Amino acid sequence: MTATTAVAPRVPRAAIATTVIWFVLAAIGGASGVLLRLPFPVPQLAILGLIVASLVATTAIPSLRAWIESLPLRTLIGVNAMRFVGIAFLVLAARGQLAEVFADRAGWGDIVAAAVALGLVVSGPPATPARRALTHLWNVFGCFDLVVAVGTATWVVVHGSKPGMEPLLSFPLCLIPLFFVPVLLVGHVFIFRRLVAEGRPAGGR
Repeated sequence: MTATTAVAPRVPRAAIATTVIWFVLAAIGGASGVLLRLPFPVPQLAILGLIVASLVATTAIPSLRAWIESLPLRTLIGVNAMRFVGIAFLVLAARGQLAEVFADRAGWGDIVAAAVALGLVVSGPPATPARRALTHLWNVFGCFDLVVAVGTATWVVVHGSKPGMEPLLSFPLCLIPLFFVPVLLVGHVFIFRRLVAEGRPAGGR
């Protein structure tokens, strides 16, 4: 009898190349000041388009979907530790450089999401119904926080509030709405799917 070893899915090269190009273009757009010169609602539509494209690509491309599904749940959750960047929002608002309403909502929301994510990672896999329920609650909160952040930023721009959202359209913070928000939202979708799948009874569909 010949033993077989399961080979973990690899991220498609096309996906790697596309992600690198996406990241670089987002960085250039912020560093060059192009994003600051774009009229409303072009930046907002760009962010929405990137979110939709990311969700479609990661669910419609089998090889990419398989790679994400092969990632440990703790990795998908742990990525959210980067949301401690919310501290920077609060600092900028305190300096009068960023809209306070955005910092209060997105800043504190991100900090809470990041702290709980670290707690979930350290405490181990959600092996019990209670732990899965807690992870579900965090996942819903984390997703809602991103939606609120994007919505609040749009509200600030529409109302012409000063200070406004200029730091988030400049490098390096421009990478948050243009790159990391779509990536984190995709992560929340896959976390939800993983929790649902692992919560099913053995043999259930």
